[in-house]
Amino acid sequence: MSRRQSDGLRLASHRAAGLLLLYLACGCSLSAAEPETVYQHGVVAADHPLASAAGVEMLQRGGNVVDAAVATSFALSVVRPESCGIGGGGFMVIWNAEATTAIALDYRERAPLLAHARMFLPPSPDSDADPPDSRHGGLAAAIPGNVAGLCYALEHYGSLDLPTVLAPAIRYATDGFAFDASGRRNRRSTRESLQRLADGPQRFRTLDKLYLQDADDPESSERFDSPLEHVLQHIAQSGPSGFYKGEVAEALLAAVHAQGGVWTREDLNPQHLVVEREPLVITHERDAILTMPPPSSGGIALIEMLNILAACDAKLDEPRIDHNSVEYVHLLTEASKHAFADRATYLGDADFVAVPVNRLISPRYAERLAGRIDPLHTQPPETYGRRILPNDGGTSHISVIDAAGNAVACTETINTLYGSYVVEPRFGVILNNEMDDFTARPGEPNAFGLIQSELNAVAPGKKPLSSMTPTIFVRDGRAILAVGASGGPRIISGTTQVLLNMTQFGLTPEAAVAAPRFHHQ
Repeated sequence: MSRRQSDGLRLASHRAAGLLLLYLACGCSLSAAEPETVYQHGVVAADHPLASAAGVEMLQRGGNVVDAAVATSFALSVVRPESCGIGGGGFMVIWNAEATTAIALDYRERAPLLAHARMFLPPSPDSDADPPDSRHGGLAAAIPGNVAGLCYALEHYGSLDLPTVLAPAIRYATDGFAFDASGRRNRRSTRESLQRLADGPQRFRTLDKLYLQDADDPESSERFDSPLEHVLQHIAQSGPSGFYKGEVAEALLAAVHAQGGVWTREDLNPQHLVVEREPLVITHERDAILTMPPPSSGGIALIEMLNILAACDAKLDEPRIDHNSVEYVHLLTEASKHAFADRATYLGDADFVAVPVNRLISPRYAERLAGRIDPLHTQPPETYGRRILPNDGGTSHISVIDAAGNAVACTETINTLYGSYVVEPRFGVILNNEMDDFTARPGEPNAFGLIQSELNAVAPGKKPLSSMTPTIFVRDGRAILAVGASGGPRIISGTTQVLLNMTQFGLTPEAAVAAPRFHHQ
Protein backbone atom coordinates (compact mmCIF):
# COMPACT_ATOMS: atom_id res chain seq x y z
CA MET A 1 0.00 0.00 0.00
CA SER A 2 1.19 3.52 -0.66
CA ARG A 3 2.07 5.70 2.33
CA ARG A 4 3.01 9.30 2.92
CA GLN A 5 6.55 9.16 4.21
CA SER A 6 9.23 11.33 5.75
CA ASP A 7 12.86 10.26 6.09
CA GLY A 8 13.83 13.00 8.51
CA LEU A 9 14.14 11.03 11.76
CA ARG A 10 17.69 10.39 12.95
CA LEU A 11 17.88 7.79 15.68
CA ALA A 12 21.32 8.82 16.95
CA SER A 13 21.50 10.52 19.78
CA HIS A 14 1.85 12.34 34.62
CA ARG A 15 -0.42 9.84 34.49
CA ALA A 16 -2.46 13.10 34.63
CA ALA A 17 -2.13 13.22 30.87
CA GLY A 18 -3.38 9.65 30.68
CA LEU A 19 -0.54 8.28 28.54
CA LEU A 20 -0.60 4.56 27.76
CA LEU A 21 2.26 2.68 26.17
CA LEU A 22 2.96 -0.96 25.36
CA TYR A 23 6.20 -2.81 24.85
CA LEU A 24 6.39 -6.43 23.73
CA ALA A 25 9.63 -8.40 23.75
CA CYS A 26 10.10 -9.37 20.11
CA GLY A 27 13.71 -10.45 20.00
CA CYS A 28 15.06 -6.98 20.72
CA SER A 29 15.43 -4.79 23.75
CA LEU A 30 15.35 -1.03 23.91
CA SER A 31 16.71 -0.92 27.42
CA ALA A 32 17.84 -3.16 30.23
CA ALA A 33 18.42 -0.35 32.69
CA GLU A 34 15.42 -1.16 34.92
CA PRO A 35 13.28 -4.23 35.59
CA GLU A 36 10.24 -4.48 33.38
CA THR A 37 7.28 -6.74 32.81
CA VAL A 38 7.68 -8.67 29.57
CA TYR A 39 4.84 -10.57 27.90
CA GLN A 40 5.69 -13.12 25.23
CA HIS A 41 2.25 -13.73 23.70
CA GLY A 42 0.49 -10.37 23.71
CA VAL A 43 -0.34 -7.30 25.71
CA VAL A 44 -3.35 -5.01 26.09
CA ALA A 45 -3.27 -1.65 27.86
CA ALA A 46 -6.21 0.60 28.67
CA ASP A 47 -6.87 3.01 31.51
CA HIS A 48 -9.12 0.54 33.35
CA PRO A 49 -8.15 -3.05 34.28
CA LEU A 50 -11.55 -4.47 33.35
CA ALA A 51 -11.22 -3.00 29.86
CA SER A 52 -7.73 -4.44 29.47
CA ALA A 53 -9.05 -7.80 30.66
CA ALA A 54 -11.69 -7.74 27.92
CA GLY A 55 -8.97 -7.41 25.30
CA VAL A 56 -6.86 -10.15 26.86
CA GLU A 57 -9.89 -12.43 26.83
CA MET A 58 -10.12 -12.02 23.05
CA LEU A 59 -6.45 -12.90 22.58
CA GLN A 60 -6.93 -15.98 24.76
CA ARG A 61 -9.85 -17.01 22.55
CA GLY A 62 -7.54 -16.92 19.53
CA GLY A 63 -8.53 -13.46 18.38
CA ASN A 64 -6.16 -10.93 16.86
CA VAL A 65 -5.11 -7.43 17.92
CA VAL A 66 -8.16 -5.81 16.30
CA ASP A 67 -10.55 -8.16 18.12
CA ALA A 68 -8.80 -7.24 21.37
CA ALA A 69 -8.90 -3.50 20.67
CA VAL A 70 -12.60 -3.54 19.76
CA ALA A 71 -13.51 -5.55 22.87
CA THR A 72 -11.47 -3.18 25.01
CA SER A 73 -13.15 -0.14 23.51
CA PHE A 74 -16.68 -1.42 24.07
CA ALA A 75 -15.70 -2.31 27.64
CA LEU A 76 -14.40 1.22 28.18
CA SER A 77 -17.84 2.52 27.17
CA VAL A 78 -19.12 0.81 30.30
CA VAL A 79 -16.34 1.26 32.85
CA ARG A 80 -14.99 4.66 31.72
CA PRO A 81 -18.20 6.43 30.63
CA GLU A 82 -16.91 9.91 31.44
CA SER A 83 -14.08 9.70 28.90
CA CYS A 84 -15.17 7.76 25.83
CA GLY A 85 -17.84 5.45 24.56
CA ILE A 86 -20.41 4.61 21.94
CA GLY A 87 -21.64 8.21 21.94
CA GLY A 88 -18.23 9.44 20.74
CA GLY A 89 -15.62 8.69 18.10
CA GLY A 90 -11.95 8.01 17.57
CA PHE A 91 -8.93 7.02 15.50
CA MET A 92 -7.28 3.62 15.10
CA VAL A 93 -3.89 2.77 13.59
CA ILE A 94 -3.41 -0.92 12.69
CA TRP A 95 -0.11 -2.62 11.81
CA ASN A 96 -0.13 -5.99 10.02
CA ALA A 97 3.35 -7.47 10.48
CA GLU A 98 2.93 -10.34 8.02
CA ALA A 99 1.72 -8.09 5.19
CA THR A 100 3.89 -5.16 6.38
CA THR A 101 0.95 -2.82 5.84
CA ALA A 102 -0.63 -0.14 7.99
CA ILE A 103 -4.16 1.23 8.03
CA ALA A 104 -5.55 4.33 9.71
CA LEU A 105 -9.26 4.23 10.54
CA ASP A 106 -10.96 7.58 11.06
CA TYR A 107 -14.29 7.32 12.85
CA ARG A 108 -14.17 10.80 14.31
CA GLU A 109 -17.57 12.39 14.91
CA ARG A 110 -19.10 14.46 12.08
CA ALA A 111 -21.07 17.69 12.24
CA PRO A 112 -24.79 17.21 11.55
CA LEU A 113 -26.00 17.99 8.04
CA LEU A 114 -27.94 21.00 9.37
CA ALA A 115 -24.84 22.46 11.04
CA HIS A 116 -23.33 25.68 9.70
CA ALA A 117 -20.40 27.99 10.39
CA ARG A 118 -22.45 30.62 12.24
CA MET A 119 -24.47 28.29 14.46
CA PHE A 120 -22.56 29.20 17.62
CA LEU A 121 -22.18 32.92 16.99
CA PRO A 122 -24.07 35.14 19.47
CA PRO A 123 -27.16 36.92 18.16
CA SER A 124 -25.48 40.25 18.88
CA PRO A 125 -21.90 41.34 19.62
CA ASP A 126 -22.84 42.10 23.22
CA SER A 127 -24.44 38.74 24.01
CA ASP A 128 -22.50 35.72 25.17
CA ALA A 129 -23.96 32.35 26.09
CA ASP A 130 -22.56 30.90 29.30
CA PRO A 131 -21.69 28.18 28.72
CA PRO A 132 -21.64 28.31 24.91
CA ASP A 133 -24.05 25.99 23.13
CA SER A 134 -21.03 24.22 21.63
CA ARG A 135 -20.18 22.68 25.01
CA HIS A 136 -23.41 21.51 26.63
CA GLY A 137 -26.76 20.56 25.16
CA GLY A 138 -28.04 19.13 21.90
CA LEU A 139 -26.19 21.50 19.58
CA ALA A 140 -22.88 20.44 21.13
CA ALA A 141 -23.30 16.81 20.04
CA ALA A 142 -21.72 15.71 16.76
CA ILE A 143 -22.76 12.47 15.07
CA PRO A 144 -20.98 9.63 16.93
CA GLY A 145 -18.77 7.36 14.84
CA ASN A 146 -17.57 4.97 17.52
CA VAL A 147 -19.96 2.09 16.86
CA ALA A 148 -19.54 2.39 13.08
CA GLY A 149 -15.76 2.47 13.38
CA LEU A 150 -15.44 -0.47 15.75
CA CYS A 151 -17.81 -2.63 13.72
CA TYR A 152 -15.95 -1.71 10.52
CA ALA A 153 -12.60 -2.60 12.09
CA LEU A 154 -13.95 -5.94 13.29
CA GLU A 155 -15.56 -6.82 9.96
CA HIS A 156 -12.54 -5.96 7.82
CA TYR A 157 -9.58 -6.70 10.11
CA GLY A 158 -10.87 -8.80 13.00
CA SER A 159 -11.41 -12.55 13.24
CA LEU A 160 -14.09 -13.01 15.92
CA ASP A 161 -17.81 -12.29 15.68
CA LEU A 162 -19.49 -9.27 17.21
CA PRO A 163 -21.39 -11.12 19.99
CA THR A 164 -18.13 -12.66 21.20
CA VAL A 165 -16.27 -9.36 21.18
CA LEU A 166 -19.09 -7.50 22.93
CA ALA A 167 -19.61 -10.17 25.60
CA PRO A 168 -17.23 -8.68 28.22
CA ALA A 169 -18.77 -5.20 27.92
CA ILE A 170 -22.28 -6.61 28.24
CA ARG A 171 -21.16 -8.69 31.23
CA TYR A 172 -19.71 -5.62 32.97
CA ALA A 173 -22.91 -3.67 32.32
CA THR A 174 -25.10 -6.52 33.57
CA ASP A 175 -23.09 -7.50 36.65
CA GLY A 176 -22.03 -4.00 37.65
CA PHE A 177 -18.58 -2.81 38.63
CA ALA A 178 -16.84 -0.50 41.08
CA PHE A 179 -15.64 2.92 39.97
CA ASP A 180 -11.93 3.37 40.52
CA ALA A 181 -10.40 6.50 42.07
CA SER A 182 -10.34 8.33 38.75
CA GLY A 183 -13.96 7.48 38.00
CA ARG A 184 -15.09 8.60 41.46
CA ARG A 185 -13.16 11.86 41.16
CA ASN A 186 -14.61 12.58 37.71
CA ARG A 187 -18.15 11.89 38.90
CA ARG A 188 -17.77 14.33 41.78
CA SER A 189 -16.21 17.09 39.68
CA THR A 190 -18.86 16.73 36.98
CA ARG A 191 -21.66 16.90 39.54
CA GLU A 192 -20.10 20.08 40.91
CA SER A 193 -19.89 21.53 37.39
CA LEU A 194 -23.52 20.61 36.80
CA GLN A 195 -24.56 22.45 39.95
CA ARG A 196 -22.80 25.60 38.73
CA LEU A 197 -24.66 25.69 35.42
CA ALA A 198 -27.81 27.76 35.20
CA ASP A 199 -30.64 25.22 35.33
CA GLY A 200 -27.96 22.52 35.03
CA PRO A 201 -29.36 19.97 37.51
CA GLN A 202 -32.82 20.18 35.97
CA ARG A 203 -31.79 20.39 32.33
CA PHE A 204 -29.32 17.52 32.56
CA ARG A 205 -31.18 15.48 35.17
CA THR A 206 -30.81 12.27 33.13
CA LEU A 207 -27.02 12.48 33.40
CA ASP A 208 -27.34 13.09 37.12
CA LYS A 209 -29.82 10.25 37.60
CA LEU A 210 -28.04 7.58 35.55
CA TYR A 211 -24.38 8.40 36.17
CA LEU A 212 -23.79 10.94 38.95
CA GLN A 213 -26.32 10.18 41.68
CA ASP A 214 -24.68 9.44 45.03
CA ALA A 215 -21.33 10.53 43.60
CA ASP A 216 -20.42 11.95 47.01
CA ASP A 217 -21.31 8.74 48.86
CA PRO A 218 -18.21 6.53 49.31
CA GLU A 219 -20.35 3.39 49.55
CA SER A 220 -21.97 4.11 46.18
CA SER A 221 -18.66 3.36 44.46
CA GLU A 222 -18.83 -0.29 45.50
CA ARG A 223 -21.17 -1.20 42.64
CA PHE A 224 -22.39 0.76 39.63
CA ASP A 225 -25.00 -0.75 37.35
CA SER A 226 -24.40 0.63 33.87
CA PRO A 227 -27.50 1.51 31.82
CA LEU A 228 -25.73 0.44 28.58
CA GLU A 229 -26.63 -3.27 28.73
CA HIS A 230 -29.56 -3.11 26.30
CA VAL A 231 -27.95 -0.90 23.65
CA LEU A 232 -24.86 -3.12 23.66
CA GLN A 233 -27.09 -6.15 23.15
CA HIS A 234 -28.72 -4.38 20.18
CA ILE A 235 -25.27 -3.79 18.66
CA ALA A 236 -24.19 -7.38 19.32
CA GLN A 237 -27.28 -8.71 17.55
CA SER A 238 -27.57 -6.24 14.66
CA GLY A 239 -24.19 -4.56 14.24
CA PRO A 240 -24.19 -0.84 13.37
CA SER A 241 -27.89 -1.01 12.50
CA GLY A 242 -28.58 -1.78 16.14
CA PHE A 243 -27.35 1.71 16.97
CA TYR A 244 -27.94 3.89 13.91
CA LYS A 245 -31.36 2.54 12.97
CA GLY A 246 -34.51 1.39 14.71
CA GLU A 247 -35.51 2.16 18.26
CA VAL A 248 -32.05 3.18 19.48
CA ALA A 249 -31.65 5.71 16.66
CA GLU A 250 -35.12 7.14 17.28
CA ALA A 251 -34.36 7.46 20.98
CA LEU A 252 -31.09 9.27 20.25
CA LEU A 253 -32.81 11.69 17.88
CA ALA A 254 -35.49 12.44 20.47
CA ALA A 255 -32.90 13.10 23.19
CA VAL A 256 -30.91 15.47 20.97
CA HIS A 257 -33.99 17.34 19.77
CA ALA A 258 -35.24 17.73 23.36
CA GLN A 259 -31.99 19.56 24.11
CA GLY A 260 -32.14 21.85 21.06
CA GLY A 261 -30.05 19.76 18.66
CA VAL A 262 -30.45 19.42 14.89
CA TRP A 263 -29.71 15.76 14.13
CA THR A 264 -31.66 14.07 11.33
CA ARG A 265 -32.14 10.44 10.33
CA GLU A 266 -29.88 11.10 7.34
CA ASP A 267 -27.04 11.88 9.76
CA LEU A 268 -27.21 8.40 11.26
CA ASN A 269 -25.67 6.56 8.33
CA PRO A 270 -22.74 4.42 9.50
CA GLN A 271 -21.30 4.20 5.97
CA HIS A 272 -20.60 7.94 6.07
CA LEU A 273 -18.91 7.85 9.47
CA VAL A 274 -15.84 5.67 8.79
CA VAL A 275 -12.96 6.64 6.51
CA GLU A 276 -9.98 4.39 5.83
CA ARG A 277 -6.91 6.62 5.46
CA GLU A 278 -3.20 6.24 4.78
CA PRO A 279 -1.22 6.62 7.99
CA LEU A 280 1.65 9.07 8.15
CA VAL A 281 5.00 7.28 8.24
CA ILE A 282 8.47 8.45 9.23
CA THR A 283 11.30 6.00 8.57
CA HIS A 284 14.97 5.53 9.38
CA GLU A 285 16.92 2.39 8.51
CA ARG A 286 15.25 -0.48 10.44
CA ASP A 287 12.63 1.67 12.11
CA ALA A 288 9.32 3.27 11.23
CA ILE A 289 6.84 5.41 13.16
CA LEU A 290 3.20 5.11 12.04
CA THR A 291 0.73 7.74 13.13
CA MET A 292 -2.61 9.33 12.29
CA PRO A 293 -3.25 11.79 9.42
CA PRO A 294 -5.81 14.65 9.49
CA PRO A 295 -8.32 15.30 10.93
CA SER A 296 -5.86 14.31 13.63
CA SER A 297 -3.40 17.13 14.14
CA GLY A 298 -1.28 14.98 16.41
CA GLY A 299 0.41 12.87 13.74
CA ILE A 300 1.64 15.85 11.73
CA ALA A 301 2.74 17.69 14.87
CA LEU A 302 4.62 14.64 16.18
CA ILE A 303 6.52 14.13 12.91
CA GLU A 304 7.21 17.85 12.55
CA MET A 305 8.68 17.98 16.06
CA LEU A 306 10.84 14.90 15.47
CA ASN A 307 12.11 16.32 12.18
CA ILE A 308 12.95 19.67 13.79
CA LEU A 309 14.88 17.90 16.54
CA ALA A 310 16.75 15.89 13.92
CA ALA A 311 17.62 19.07 12.02
CA CYS A 312 18.80 20.76 15.22
CA ASP A 313 20.81 17.65 16.09
CA ALA A 314 22.58 17.82 12.73
CA LYS A 315 23.71 21.39 13.44
CA LEU A 316 25.14 20.74 16.90
CA ASP A 317 28.88 20.42 17.41
CA GLU A 318 28.16 17.91 20.19
CA PRO A 319 25.07 15.95 19.06
CA ARG A 320 24.59 14.10 22.33
CA ILE A 321 21.99 15.86 24.50
CA ASP A 322 21.08 14.40 27.87
CA HIS A 323 17.53 13.37 28.67
CA ASN A 324 15.45 16.25 30.10
CA SER A 325 18.53 18.48 30.17
CA VAL A 326 18.12 22.23 29.79
CA GLU A 327 19.24 21.96 26.16
CA TYR A 328 16.78 19.16 25.40
CA VAL A 329 13.83 20.88 27.05
CA HIS A 330 14.62 24.12 25.22
CA LEU A 331 14.91 22.51 21.76
CA LEU A 332 11.79 20.37 22.13
CA THR A 333 9.85 23.34 23.48
CA GLU A 334 10.86 25.46 20.50
CA ALA A 335 9.98 22.62 18.12
CA SER A 336 6.55 22.24 19.73
CA LYS A 337 5.84 25.96 19.36
CA HIS A 338 6.37 25.70 15.61
CA ALA A 339 4.32 22.52 15.36
CA PHE A 340 1.38 23.99 17.28
CA ALA A 341 1.52 27.20 15.25
CA ASP A 342 1.25 25.14 12.07
CA ARG A 343 -1.55 23.14 13.65
CA ALA A 344 -3.60 26.29 14.08
CA THR A 345 -2.67 27.79 10.72
CA TYR A 346 -2.88 24.89 8.26
CA LEU A 347 -4.86 21.98 9.68
CA GLY A 348 -8.48 20.91 9.38
CA ASP A 349 -10.55 18.09 7.92
CA ALA A 350 -8.61 17.21 4.74
CA ASP A 351 -11.87 16.11 3.08
CA PHE A 352 -13.02 19.74 3.25
CA VAL A 353 -9.89 21.92 3.17
CA ALA A 354 -6.47 21.66 1.53
CA VAL A 355 -3.94 20.54 4.14
CA PRO A 356 -0.25 20.70 3.06
CA VAL A 357 0.61 17.39 4.71
CA ASN A 358 3.67 16.52 2.65
CA ARG A 359 5.22 19.93 3.17
CA LEU A 360 4.62 19.96 6.92
CA ILE A 361 6.20 16.54 7.46
CA SER A 362 9.13 17.06 5.08
CA PRO A 363 12.68 17.22 6.50
CA ARG A 364 13.45 20.25 4.33
CA TYR A 365 10.63 22.23 5.94
CA ALA A 366 11.86 21.14 9.37
CA GLU A 367 15.34 22.38 8.49
CA ARG A 368 13.90 25.82 7.74
CA LEU A 369 12.12 25.91 11.09
CA ALA A 370 15.20 24.63 12.90
CA GLY A 371 17.12 27.52 11.39
CA ARG A 372 14.86 29.91 13.30
CA ILE A 373 15.63 28.30 16.66
CA ASP A 374 18.16 30.03 18.87
CA PRO A 375 19.82 27.31 21.00
CA LEU A 376 20.12 29.73 23.92
CA HIS A 377 17.06 31.99 23.73
CA THR A 378 13.35 31.81 23.08
CA GLN A 379 11.72 34.01 20.42
CA PRO A 380 8.89 36.57 20.39
CA PRO A 381 5.46 34.94 19.95
CA GLU A 382 5.04 36.25 16.39
CA THR A 383 8.04 34.14 15.35
CA TYR A 384 5.92 31.00 15.68
CA GLY A 385 2.45 32.13 14.62
CA ARG A 386 -1.00 31.39 15.93
CA ARG A 387 -1.68 28.70 18.49
CA ILE A 388 -4.71 26.79 19.67
CA LEU A 389 -5.73 25.02 22.86
CA PRO A 390 -8.71 22.72 22.39
CA ASN A 391 -10.05 20.86 25.40
CA ASP A 392 -10.65 17.17 24.79
CA GLY A 393 -9.83 15.86 28.24
CA GLY A 394 -12.57 13.23 28.18
CA THR A 395 -10.42 10.85 26.15
CA SER A 396 -9.03 7.32 26.47
CA HIS A 397 -6.35 5.29 24.69
CA ILE A 398 -5.96 1.56 23.91
CA SER A 399 -2.76 -0.22 22.87
CA VAL A 400 -2.52 -3.86 21.77
CA ILE A 401 0.48 -5.87 20.50
CA ASP A 402 0.68 -9.61 19.85
CA ALA A 403 3.58 -12.04 19.63
CA ALA A 404 3.73 -11.76 15.82
CA GLY A 405 4.41 -8.04 16.01
CA ASN A 406 0.93 -6.91 14.95
CA ALA A 407 -0.40 -3.87 16.76
CA VAL A 408 -3.28 -1.47 17.27
CA ALA A 409 -3.07 2.03 18.71
CA CYS A 410 -6.53 3.47 19.25
CA THR A 411 -7.59 6.76 20.84
CA GLU A 412 -11.26 7.58 21.43
CA THR A 413 -13.16 10.42 23.03
CA ILE A 414 -16.42 12.14 23.87
CA ASN A 415 -14.40 15.39 24.23
CA THR A 416 -14.75 16.80 27.76
CA LEU A 417 -15.82 14.81 30.80
CA TYR A 418 -19.30 13.35 30.21
CA GLY A 419 -19.40 15.10 26.85
CA SER A 420 -22.39 17.32 26.13
CA TYR A 421 -24.17 16.22 29.35
CA VAL A 422 -26.95 14.94 27.07
CA VAL A 423 -27.84 11.34 27.96
CA GLU A 424 -30.51 9.32 26.17
CA PRO A 425 -32.73 8.19 29.09
CA ARG A 426 -33.80 4.73 27.89
CA PHE A 427 -30.47 3.31 26.69
CA GLY A 428 -28.10 5.50 28.71
CA VAL A 429 -25.91 6.68 25.81
CA ILE A 430 -23.77 9.71 26.75
CA LEU A 431 -23.40 11.99 23.74
CA ASN A 432 -20.17 13.80 22.93
CA ASN A 433 -19.63 17.55 22.72
CA GLU A 434 -17.22 17.44 19.79
CA MET A 435 -18.84 20.47 18.13
CA ASP A 436 -16.76 22.49 20.59
CA ASP A 437 -13.61 21.23 18.82
CA PHE A 438 -14.60 23.28 15.77
CA THR A 439 -13.83 26.96 15.46
CA ALA A 440 -17.08 28.19 16.95
CA ARG A 441 -16.34 31.89 16.35
CA PRO A 442 -13.88 32.40 13.48
CA GLY A 443 -11.49 35.28 14.06
CA GLU A 444 -12.50 35.75 17.70
CA PRO A 445 -10.88 34.42 20.88
CA ASN A 446 -12.45 31.23 22.15
CA ALA A 447 -13.15 30.44 25.80
CA PHE A 448 -9.42 29.97 26.32
CA GLY A 449 -8.55 33.39 24.87
CA LEU A 450 -7.04 31.94 21.69
CA ILE A 451 -7.74 32.59 18.02
CA GLN A 452 -8.64 29.56 15.91
CA SER A 453 -8.33 29.05 12.17
CA GLU A 454 -11.29 29.18 9.80
CA LEU A 455 -9.99 25.94 8.27
CA ASN A 456 -11.56 24.29 11.31
CA ALA A 457 -14.88 26.12 11.00
CA VAL A 458 -18.16 24.21 11.30
CA ALA A 459 -19.59 22.75 8.08
CA PRO A 460 -22.21 20.06 7.39
CA GLY A 461 -20.67 16.59 7.62
CA LYS A 462 -17.23 17.93 8.54
CA LYS A 463 -14.98 16.41 11.22
CA PRO A 464 -13.39 18.70 13.83
CA LEU A 465 -9.64 18.84 14.30
CA SER A 466 -8.31 16.60 17.06
CA SER A 467 -5.12 16.26 19.10
CA MET A 468 -5.46 12.47 19.39
CA THR A 469 -2.19 10.83 18.33
CA PRO A 470 -2.34 7.01 18.20
CA THR A 471 1.15 5.90 17.17
CA ILE A 472 3.00 2.62 16.51
CA PHE A 473 6.78 2.13 16.46
CA VAL A 474 7.95 -0.68 14.15
CA ARG A 475 11.42 -2.24 14.03
CA ASP A 476 12.33 -4.78 11.33
CA GLY A 477 8.66 -5.08 10.39
CA ARG A 478 7.44 -5.94 13.90
CA ALA A 479 5.62 -3.54 16.17
CA ILE A 480 7.38 -3.13 19.49
CA LEU A 481 5.67 0.01 20.73
CA ALA A 482 2.08 1.26 20.66
CA VAL A 483 1.49 4.60 22.33
CA GLY A 484 -1.15 7.27 22.77
CA ALA A 485 -2.69 9.46 25.43
CA SER A 486 -5.53 11.59 26.72
CA GLY A 487 -5.20 15.18 27.85
CA GLY A 488 -6.12 17.55 25.02
CA PRO A 489 -3.07 19.16 23.36
CA ARG A 490 -0.84 17.48 25.94
CA ILE A 491 -1.54 14.27 24.02
CA ILE A 492 0.90 15.44 21.36
CA SER A 493 3.72 16.46 23.68
CA GLY A 494 3.26 13.45 25.97
CA THR A 495 3.25 10.94 23.12
CA THR A 496 6.30 12.55 21.52
CA GLN A 497 8.31 12.61 24.74
CA VAL A 498 7.59 9.01 25.74
CA LEU A 499 8.46 7.89 22.23
CA LEU A 500 11.77 9.78 22.48
CA ASN A 501 12.37 8.51 26.00
CA MET A 502 12.45 4.94 24.71
CA THR A 503 13.87 5.24 21.21
CA GLN A 504 16.47 7.95 21.84
CA PHE A 505 17.33 7.68 25.52
CA GLY A 506 16.91 3.95 26.12
CA LEU A 507 14.41 4.16 28.97
CA THR A 508 12.28 1.16 29.83
CA PRO A 509 8.53 1.50 29.24
CA GLU A 510 7.90 2.07 32.95
CA ALA A 511 10.62 4.70 33.20
CA ALA A 512 9.59 6.33 29.92
CA VAL A 513 6.04 6.91 31.14
CA ALA A 514 7.05 7.82 34.71
CA ALA A 515 9.67 10.39 33.65
CA PRO A 516 8.69 14.06 34.09
CA ARG A 517 7.14 15.58 30.97
CA PHE A 518 6.64 19.17 29.89
CA HIS A 519 4.26 20.93 27.53
CA HIS A 520 4.41 24.21 25.63
CA GLN A 521 2.56 25.53 22.64
